[in-house]
Amino acid sequence: MAHLASDFILVTLIAGAVAMGVPEQLHLSYGHSPSQMFVMWSTDQNSTSKVFYTPAPAEQTSNWTLVQGQCWNFSYGNPDGLQMIHRVNLTGLTPGRTYTYYVESSGRITRLYNFTAMRVDSEWTPRFVFYGDMGTYSSSGPPILSNLKEEADNPETAAFFHIGDIAYDFDSDGGKNGDLFMNMIQDIAAKMPYMTTMGNHEIPYNYSHYLNRLTMPTPNNTQFWYSIDIGLIHFISYSTEIYFTSGPVSDQLAWIEQDLKAVNRSRHPWIVAFGHRPMYCSNDDSNDCSKVKSRIRTHLEPLMYKYGVDMVIQGHEHSYERLWPVYNETVTAENYIDPKAPVHIITGKAGCNEDYDFCTDPIFKSGGETFCVVWQSVAYDMNLASQMASL
Repeated sequence: MAHLASDFILVTLIAGAVAMGVPEQLHLSYGHSPSQMFVMWSTDQNSTSKVFYTPAPAEQTSNWTLVQGQCWNFSYGNPDGLQMIHRVNLTGLTPGRTYTYYVESSGRITRLYNFTAMRVDSEWTPRFVFYGDMGTYSSSGPPILSNLKEEADNPETAAFFHIGDIAYDFDSDGGKNGDLFMNMIQDIAAKMPYMTTMGNHEIPYNYSHYLNRLTMPTPNNTQFWYSIDIGLIHFISYSTEIYFTSGPVSDQLAWIEQDLKAVNRSRHPWIVAFGHRPMYCSNDDSNDCSKVKSRIRTHLEPLMYKYGVDMVIQGHEHSYERLWPVYNETVTAENYIDPKAPVHIITGKAGCNEDYDFCTDPIFKSGGETFCVVWQSVAYDMNLASQMASL
């Protein structure tokens, strides 16, 4: 780790502004501790991987810290996309401090961005954005994109969580669609940790795009499951896709139980789990969540109930739905006051690229009718939040 004066940085910025092949698809994700942040991007050639950062606001007299990372080739399932992936691991950050940074690959640079290292004080009430099933939708992105960019500029927002079916699909058009999507979210993900879990549209080529393009704080260098503490909440991410691809089911179950058993509920009284495919849904289709013997529910619901998970957030169904607290197909209460079972939320309408770009899955009403909700993309539910926050 080196420190460089800002006059050197200014010369680099001017020289790099006219260079071709500027790094693109810049995005952040939280690391294994509040003092850590991963920075990733892509280029069209093998080049250096450097991040320069300084406490914000950057001044003429600022000293910039240089951290170098790694670069690798990613071509499997990506013959026509940018094939050089860069990752730098920033460590030793001061929790709650805002930093200005940019990245450089062999003299080619990005513009300046700011990010804030995770806060750790107990007075913090963070804001989160959850959604699934977005995709590119069109060359300009889905209609919700402008709202998401506004959320990325909200100082109260701590992180974005994209719960599977990310680019629809990363590997489409030889990987160019994955490049399009990652550039589309750059104005969000270069400012804000962009946390993810895999969905069924990440399965092709043995999850190669997901595993190469994204880095999560996973145990043992896997990206199938992980957990992270933010504020008073313990978040746990799990894979639903392993139940449909002969994946490591027993390994994940053992890890989930070990993780949930270790949660300190005095420090983190809330547990929020998230995965792609829902355990329950009211959609008029034949997906797993609409079946009596749901694979996801059979494997995961007992552990969620046993260890007092408060909320489970899912996508996959192109609809928005919030359930009463439920366990074993039984509603435990018709309110959200001190629920005895998890509250399930589906928020899978952020865009998607299916059915001629009509992103909706009909939901059953009482009496057997169906109805659609269009463009309810991000799960804000003040009634639920106010009832649960008052506990």
